[in-house]
Amino acid sequence: MIRPVLRTRKGTRPETALFVHGTMDHSATFQRVAAHLPRWTVAGYDRRGWGTSRALADSQTKLADHVTDLISAASRLPRPVVAGHSYGALVALTAAAQQPQFARAVVLFEPPVCWLPWWPDTAPWEQLVEDASAQGPAAAARALQEAVVGHPTPGHTDEELEAAGTALIQEMTDPTLNTPTFDPTTVTTPVITASGSRSLTHHRQTARHLANLIPTGHHTSIDGAGHIAHVTHPQDLAALVEQAAALNGG
Repeated sequence: MIRPVLRTRKGTRPETALFVHGTMDHSATFQRVAAHLPRWTVAGYDRRGWGTSRALADSQTKLADHVTDLISAASRLPRPVVAGHSYGALVALTAAAQQPQFARAVVLFEPPVCWLPWWPDTAPWEQLVEDASAQGPAAAARALQEAVVGHPTPGHTDEELEAAGTALIQEMTDPTLNTPTFDPTTVTTPVITASGSRSLTHHRQTARHLANLIPTGHHTSIDGAGHIAHVTHPQDLAALVEQAAALNGG
């Protein structure tokens, strides 16, 4: 099976970080975070359906495929600290539950664990995508971009929005997202969950509760941040990566 291409920047220190991006995103957005880890080896890849890996996804792509890809990528690195954003954080958490030794530690920024009891039946962004998709994939992509960023994001062609919207709808309507895939109380990998002080209530609540459920869990709130903290507050995310390494004897 073809896997996403892993891109690595070599550092002078022994620590390694592996970043996993969320929906409607790609690995390059973590360059801001990597800039605050100048001596670390930093790696990332575009998940199936996104960026340079767009052609690797199809209508059968599920969360389990992304988890397999992440475990494969991590196996090519010297036990990295894995940092995931949004859907990427869900991928990282599921991987940690399945294979606790795949990572030195994990940092999870607002993972959408939809099957937890406090997650709303109809979360605002999921409802937004469902409503907008009636006008086609491009409309769904445009609506979510504006909701997350807070304003329209110019510079995307209709073809790019169509492709992004198709991947978005596929990812958000994956039925396995609503099925419990692990027990948080059995996760043994050191975990830091994080949320932004300006994020949606259920995102903040989920990050806090996961830290309470996971025996090795710690939670932190990034003051002033919303959901795209890796873009707006990269230094804070980098600091969490360093803290996660310290949790496991760094």
